[in-house]
Amino acid sequence: MTQFDLSAVGFVVLDTLCAHADAMPPRGGATFVDQMTMTVAGTAGATALDCATLGLNVQVTTELGCDPMGDWLVSAMEKAGVNTGSVSRNAKVQSPMSMLPIAPDGARAAFFVPGTSNTFTLDAAGIEAACNARIVHLGGTGLLAAFDGAPSLALLKRAKALGRTTVFDLILANDATISLVEPLLPYIDYFVPSIEEARAMAGGGTPAEVAAWFKTRGVKNALITLEADGVWVDPAEGEAFQLPAHQIDVVDTTGCGDSFTAGVIIGIVKGWDIAKTARFANTVAAHVAQGLGSQGILKDFEQTHAAMETWPLKELNP
Repeated sequence: MTQFDLSAVGFVVLDTLCAHADAMPPRGGATFVDQMTMTVAGTAGATALDCATLGLNVQVTTELGCDPMGDWLVSAMEKAGVNTGSVSRNAKVQSPMSMLPIAPDGARAAFFVPGTSNTFTLDAAGIEAACNARIVHLGGTGLLAAFDGAPSLALLKRAKALGRTTVFDLILANDATISLVEPLLPYIDYFVPSIEEARAMAGGGTPAEVAAWFKTRGVKNALITLEADGVWVDPAEGEAFQLPAHQIDVVDTTGCGDSFTAGVIIGIVKGWDIAKTARFANTVAAHVAQGLGSQGILKDFEQTHAAMETWPLKELNP
């Protein structure tokens, strides 16, 4: 019996965001914007916090600095109900932090300090603690300099040996990232990259071709997010299919992929089939896209589940 529904392992970052901004302020001047905020972000951090918001019992495993940014991240996660007992602190390296000006169409760019995302790693005891959950999500491969490679493989191998369900996402993937990812693929039950990341690693192709490429290398279920075009799903069993995104007014796309992953995890815990799971994940991402930062307007499971049935959908764009 595990203690947690979800163990989110890897990249956690403090995002500071402003909306809306098309260009840098003039040198020595200022640009006035409508709003600014701070959020818990990252492929482990945002997914963990979103899952806790949606009702799961969640722990996060990462490393942060002994600084005000790390203090704020721990406080914000704990306030949302995330267990931070496996968060280590580093007195020599600052916490990861981003500054993101958000354009009027919701697109983002970032100034980024990797900080402790470069130094985070786990020994055997840490891996064992991280596997104390029904679902083990590894998020951030490509930005986890000390944990990428053999430590990540050890985590996923141990998770599968213990009978855990594994979920995997990465960040800023390029054609070189596949060398880190390919050894992990046979141990991944749910792979949730963006189409840009997946294409970069697979060498191009349609969503169907890219998903199939990863499945032939061991992934059980490939869910490729297509931004405004929804998601392409190639499941472990049955035919592949595409689902459309919701018709919404986008404020900020930051954290949409991480929140989609959270929706997938909710569906796994609920025991839903993969079609309903992907539908719900789309709805979670739509909530995040309608507000500033990685949580957007996401409130709770009941409201989000109701929106899945009532919010309009876009025309499918295959």
